[in-house]
Order: sequence, then C-alpha cells, then structure tokens
Amino acid sequence: MNTKILPKFLTFVGLFIMLISLQANAAIKCWTNNEGIRECGNRVPPEFAQQGHQEISESGMVIEEQSRAKTKAELAEDAKQKALLAEKKRKQAEQKRTDNILLATFSNVSEIERARDERIKAIDASITLANKQAELIQQDLDKRIQAAVEAERSGNTPNEKLLKDIADLERQVETKKEYIAEREKEKEDTNAEYSANIERFKTLKGL
Repeated sequence: MNTKILPKFLTFVGLFIMLISLQANAAIKCWTNNEGIRECGNRVPPEFAQQGHQEISESGMVIEEQSRAKTKAELAEDAKQKALLAEKKRKQAEQKRTDNILLATFSNVSEIERARDERIKAIDASITLANKQAELIQQDLDKRIQAAVEAERSGNTPNEKLLKDIADLERQVETKKEYIAEREKEKEDTNAEYSANIERFKTLKGL
C-alpha cells in the first residue's frame, strides 16, 4: 500500500471504529419494573436482568430484544414436552418398523389368517397335552389321598413317604393348572395380535 495513503486509511478505520462505539453507547436498554412501569437506562438493574429487556437505538429503533428467563415451572414444562415429543417419534419409528415387517412377511390377509390358525393350533395342542398330564397326576394324587384316609380310619398315621408324595403331586397339579392358564391367555393375546395385524395390513394396503 502507498505510504502516503496509509495514514489516511488508518484514520478512516479509527473514525469507523469510533462511530460504531458511539452508536453502541447511544443504544439504551428498556425493561419493566416490579410495578409494571417501563423504565430505560444505559444498564438493566440486576434485579430486573432476568425479566427480559429491549435495546433501543437513538432513533427509537429496537436493535435487540432479550426474552425473560424462564421459570422453573416453564423449564419443567419444556422438558416434559420435549420428552413427549421424543416418545412420539420413538413410537412412530417403531410403528414404521413393525409395518415394514408386516408387509414383508405377508402378501394378503389370507396368509395372516393362516399363520394365526397355525399358531392357535399349536397352543391348543399344548393345552390338550397339559390337561391329559394333569388328569393322570390328579388320579395318582386321589389314590394316595385315599390311602392316607384309609390309614387314618384304621388308627394308623400315614407314613412320611406317602405324605411327601401327596404334597409333591399337589404341587404338580397346581403347576399344570398355571401352565394351562398361561396358554389360554397366550391364545387370547394371539387372537388379539393377529386381529390387529389384519386391520393394520388392510389400512396399509388400502383394503
């Protein structure tokens, strides 16, 4: 750069910086006090710093607006809404994944019904088998209970092994009953699940 021009350039830069500084200093800040009255000054008092304010130029133009700080209740509500939105997005993503699996697995409603019937058939078979096993265990239990009753009628105390067998068989019967109840519940859930799948499939396919 020409050495003769340099001083003029530096002077121009200095004037520019000074002008910016003067404009910044000219800006005033306005806030609302505790009585709801609007006040203005060069600085926002510390007690009103969290309530928000405006910076206004010398010409009356709003240069910047600072929102008030949110309350704990508002921050908590924001966090709640953010969590709800995240959960909504998660459910939407999960629904999309489930829909893709449904469409990739079945090509029509009949296939879904066939899959449901096969699953129900398998559950029914396990229930039938469990019922037969429970009947056999119950028959064995009844015989041992009868033996214990007859021993008591004869004035004898049933032996320890017999009493232990009775207790074991009673537990087995109860376990079978619980298993059968679980399979019946599984059957209900399966019917409900496939009914929902059929309706969803129809919606996705526009049927």
